[in-house]
Amino acid sequence: MNSAIYSGWVRHRRFWPTEHAFGYRSTLFYLDLDELPTLFEGMRLWSFNRRNLGWFRREDYLAPTTENLKEAVKTEVLRQGGEWPGGAVRLLTNLRQWGFCFNPVSFYYCFAPDSEKPSCILAQVNNTPWNERQCYLIPCNPKTGKSRLGFDKTFHVSPFNPLDMHYRWVSTAPANHLLVHMENEKDGLTHMDATLSLNRTDWSAAYMNRLLWRQPWLTLKVPVLIYWQALKLKLKGTPYYPHRRASDERTATTHITL
Repeated sequence: MNSAIYSGWVRHRRFWPTEHAFGYRSTLFYLDLDELPTLFEGMRLWSFNRRNLGWFRREDYLAPTTENLKEAVKTEVLRQGGEWPGGAVRLLTNLRQWGFCFNPVSFYYCFAPDSEKPSCILAQVNNTPWNERQCYLIPCNPKTGKSRLGFDKTFHVSPFNPLDMHYRWVSTAPANHLLVHMENEKDGLTHMDATLSLNRTDWSAAYMNRLLWRQPWLTLKVPVLIYWQALKLKLKGTPYYPHRRASDERTATTHITL
């Protein structure tokens, strides 16, 4: 089985114009989309496209929701001018638990056939409270699965960051350890960074059920923490930037060989 569970830490650091930092524990689900229809078989508390205490809900992910999710990923990769590798697609995300789910970002790792190193990543970013979505196509080194690149920001996420910024991205292939690190910069000055550092655990019904009862707040805490940290930034006098709707233009990326 390729599907797994990743647990670890998320860290955010703001350097300018006000200093602010926080971190919290995170558990995300790594779903092989070919395994997804049968992934929850034998689990009483989890289900696929059917209401339960924990479940995968197709509408929480990439549009069009009438299309198979793997095909929707392929359509978006091609729309952004990428090359479709033709193998597995594995999604790193939060699942719906106790009726609630919010994903600041979901990662679709796209593989070539018979490869365990992703050829590209489709990062689907969601914002709150506007409930908009935007995808960034991240090319990877097919030999290592790593990526290191820069691209322009085209999607308004935080009201404490302007839209005209540049991202610096670093990520590793999903293995026993997984890393995603991103920096927001403007005019050569780093405003903030975010780091996701996770370790892999094998997929099991027992572990999934324990998460439901031991961490019932797992998905709810994400938007709660977003608003709590936003309040702290507001009290620190961090400049506020009004919401701007996402650009319809294709995201431009610049690949830097590792």
